[in-house]
Amino acid sequence: MKWIKKFWNFIIKSLGYLLLSVILVGLLTWFVWRPIKLASYSPVKADRLPQKQAYLESIRPQSTQSPNIILINFDDLGYGDLSCYGNQLIRTPVMDSLAAHGIRMTDFYSCSPVCTPSRAGLLTGRHPERSYAGDHVYFPEDHVVSSFRKLLSLKNEIPQDEIMLSEILKSAGYRTAIIGKWHLGDRSGHLPNDFGFDTYFGVRYSNDMLPLHLYRNQEILEEDHTELVSGSKSYTDPDMPLKRQGTDQTQLTIRYTEEAIQFIQHNQEQPFFLYLPHSFPHVPHFSSPRQAGQSEAGLYGDVIEDLDWSVGQIMAELHRMQLDSNTLVFITSDNGGDLQGSVGHFRGRKQLTFEGGQRVPMIIYAPSLIPAPVTTKEMASNLDILPTVLDLLDLKLPEDRIIDGKSLLPLIQGQQAGPHSFLFYTSAQTGEFKGVRNRRFKYLEDAPGNAIPLLGPLGIISSMKPQLSELTRDNESHNLIKKYADEAEELKEVLEESRKAIEQNRRGWRE
Repeated sequence: MKWIKKFWNFIIKSLGYLLLSVILVGLLTWFVWRPIKLASYSPVKADRLPQKQAYLESIRPQSTQSPNIILINFDDLGYGDLSCYGNQLIRTPVMDSLAAHGIRMTDFYSCSPVCTPSRAGLLTGRHPERSYAGDHVYFPEDHVVSSFRKLLSLKNEIPQDEIMLSEILKSAGYRTAIIGKWHLGDRSGHLPNDFGFDTYFGVRYSNDMLPLHLYRNQEILEEDHTELVSGSKSYTDPDMPLKRQGTDQTQLTIRYTEEAIQFIQHNQEQPFFLYLPHSFPHVPHFSSPRQAGQSEAGLYGDVIEDLDWSVGQIMAELHRMQLDSNTLVFITSDNGGDLQGSVGHFRGRKQLTFEGGQRVPMIIYAPSLIPAPVTTKEMASNLDILPTVLDLLDLKLPEDRIIDGKSLLPLIQGQQAGPHSFLFYTSAQTGEFKGVRNRRFKYLEDAPGNAIPLLGPLGIISSMKPQLSELTRDNESHNLIKKYADEAEELKEVLEESRKAIEQNRRGWRE
């Protein structure tokens, strides 16, 4: 029995030493390595600033009669949230009318199922991985998740040598404004005014990230003092017992709209670019008092109908000033719908590579460009907006970098089909390509396999498998990979080759 006792004591001592070692390593990590790691963090080196500056200086000023550009980008608006996209409870008469008199796209995508990557792609025309924006979303500099990202060597701001649509248009003589949510970093040198926006009014991050300060340019216009819940800075439910003080989210849509109208009024004599990235319908949901309780779809419907009112106010002002015939308007969403939103008949939601995560509404209204109203099934993505605008203005693309988007101008003008043979689906966590589609089929590298029979009701997944879906007739419910093996192999090769090309030249620089 003595040897058993000695062995037991040895085990206890060993476990004690092991626990002590873990504690010491943890303390060293937290108090020594962590501060050193955070202090040594720096944004991506802006190697291409000289080329960027040379390109912007080469842009010729546009005529005072050049078309105005308005880009409305909703936050988490689902494919099925508008009545012109099939919603039976939510009324969006303004956007319905614009779709009926313009172009309604049924196969339009965000370049990511989450917002920071999507916004980076929207403004640069480049896959988010190229700007180190592909791996989920940025967080405020003082947020714990921001520190965690930096410890993992993930970036938290868009590189300064990326070229945004706002910078190009400013160089072309446009007045430029962003009104709404930025979400591409809050370090000095990485703010809206640093990327060609003459004016900025709005919030830097999602409306669930507290404190939600309201900015005018780089100064805090209204400081938010909404209390934090149990030390958390996440605020997802409007019914949470918070003491709200500061930014009133029930007024955000109204204030963005008022600022947008003022910008249009002040710049009616020259071409302007208005980027209006609304904060809603991202959680928490707030509608204005004028809309509260009006929608058949409850609070969420109130929020969407509020946004439709906002679009109506802006279009009415354009009409009043006789600018609507010379204005190109894009209306879209940064990614698929969240839990309370509608993704129509599609599978999946925000953060997922199923259609519901990245297929979004797109309405294009431009009376002087569109020969006849049309609903089109041509594939396109928000990467295409920058090259479309530059094509319209006869401005050249930067030659020192790959622009992944393609111009939709011929499609808008009714001259030819869409420019894409393939579109890609990206991981919300890494930004890597995880799927690809052509006009008929979609190939996903990792789709949920079979549930473990015993725990099936809990949704526990036993495996991830490649899946081929026929998008023209199915909502990704059936895996056709064995039935169409050749088609699946072709798409798999496209996916692997495209992913490899980005891995070999992440920033997409050209010599």
